[in-house]
Amino acid sequence: MPSNKNRLYITLYPSGVANNEERKYHWGFLIGPKAEGKDVIPGASYHVKNSPFGWTYEEIPLENVQTTIRLLARILIAKIEDEQRLITLLRRLPVVQGDSNWRCRTWVASALAEIAKDGKCVGTAELDWQKIEACARRYVGDKTASGRYRSAADLSKPKPTWDMLENKESVP
Repeated sequence: MPSNKNRLYITLYPSGVANNEERKYHWGFLIGPKAEGKDVIPGASYHVKNSPFGWTYEEIPLENVQTTIRLLARILIAKIEDEQRLITLLRRLPVVQGDSNWRCRTWVASALAEIAKDGKCVGTAELDWQKIEACARRYVGDKTASGRYRSAADLSKPKPTWDMLENKESVP
């Protein structure tokens, strides 16, 4: 019997710090459905952001997971087994203040470690931060080099998506 469980993605957005390779992207998570077609595909984004008041955790409902304007790419990393458990885990992660080395990327790496330790919120998954980060940087770098983000028309297209579970591109 085929599974239609929601999927967990790593998301990359431009950070505004283009001259620093390590801080070039803003990192987060996205939850969306397995089946994606041409219709509107709702989901949600989960991340931490730095504001004048410090780091804050944010959950944002998305009307369409494929066409979020600022999104550069999605990296599929897991099939979700227990979505509420996963969301609860993300909500409980520490949001560190006053540490200049802590940022969104640190939070994502910490979340992946906690998801792996939990062992119940996701099934088939790639949760190794070093593999995910290398894959995501390479994928977005290749898309940038090929001109994928140059025109305004490209920003409204479905976003490039790499499937780490099947090691293939699923949305060009």
